[in-house]
Amino acid sequence: MPSIEELRARGDIGGRTVQIVSSGAVEVAVHPPAPLPAGHVRVRTLRSAISPGTEMTFYGQDASNVYLHKRWNEELRLFEAAEPTLQYPIAFGYRAAGLVVDAGTTDVPVGLRVYGNWRHTELTVLPAEAARLQHVPDGLTWDDAVDIGQMAPIGVNAVAFAEDEHRVGPAVVFGAGPIGLITAQVARAGGATVWVVDRITERLEIAAGLGFETLSTAEVDVASTLKGRFGADGIAVAWECTGSTFVLNEAIRTVRRQGLVVAVGFYQGEGAGLLLGDEFHHNGIRVVCAQIGNIHRSTSSDALRARAIELALSGQLSLGGLPRATLPVEAVADAFAALTRPAEVFQVALDYGRE
Repeated sequence: MPSIEELRARGDIGGRTVQIVSSGAVEVAVHPPAPLPAGHVRVRTLRSAISPGTEMTFYGQDASNVYLHKRWNEELRLFEAAEPTLQYPIAFGYRAAGLVVDAGTTDVPVGLRVYGNWRHTELTVLPAEAARLQHVPDGLTWDDAVDIGQMAPIGVNAVAFAEDEHRVGPAVVFGAGPIGLITAQVARAGGATVWVVDRITERLEIAAGLGFETLSTAEVDVASTLKGRFGADGIAVAWECTGSTFVLNEAIRTVRRQGLVVAVGFYQGEGAGLLLGDEFHHNGIRVVCAQIGNIHRSTSSDALRARAIELALSGQLSLGGLPRATLPVEAVADAFAALTRPAEVFQVALDYGRE
């Protein structure tokens, strides 16, 4: 993984940049921008948003992200007990949108609105062709745009892994966070009848506001309730979007015999609460990983983004309409602290000013 200095030299970061330090705290550092490479444009970020899943695994003294504790062997595709892949300080992030402010040697128009999956940084560079491909269409807001590069494609990719099995009856999304509600909307746009499950009342209210049937894990046995209503064979597909292995086990309990659970969450550490001798074994459940780094064979990164844009423009996918608190980038420490209170804060965007 590149160091802060390597990122700066490549032009990936510049100006006000969020980084995490060895204490687990987040801060803003200012890095002078590197010279603009030929064939590239410089983008000034207007808005970035924090992932309330993956990015929180880097946060705090007990940060759980595997890259902080093991070394990733790319050749063997194995994590090994060795010096960790990531070293502090770490610049991270993957939800951003901004304006082209320097076209360099290219003919990309200055002022072009672009989206991408760059880090929480004020200035970054993109190849000219990428900037053209990643322009923000008219009709999408900055809050829509920050989710086109990566967040919305995660949901589109998750639904691709269902391979249309979810169309035959009710399907279930576990987790009413940003990823869960994006996945639920994409699945519904493809013809599914979707139930959304969570333990947090406030998030279930957001899901209900989007028109979904909901269930609270704090109030009912979800698997028993849904199978009691739809029968043992009623639910073919469930998406697990929380990153909790306890909830993954509940998704396994919920689907029919030889049903499919699409694991979308980023699971940390050992699999507590995962009872593989129970329904998983007796019902022959299939569990597939829909991690965005391993895109479904039927699609591509460009196709995922195009589908997300299509759904957002058609009104079938609410992105910027999902609740968020917006704070200046200088208040990033407050932003991360807020995300430890999921009943109060759904997600947080960072504003860089000067639109």
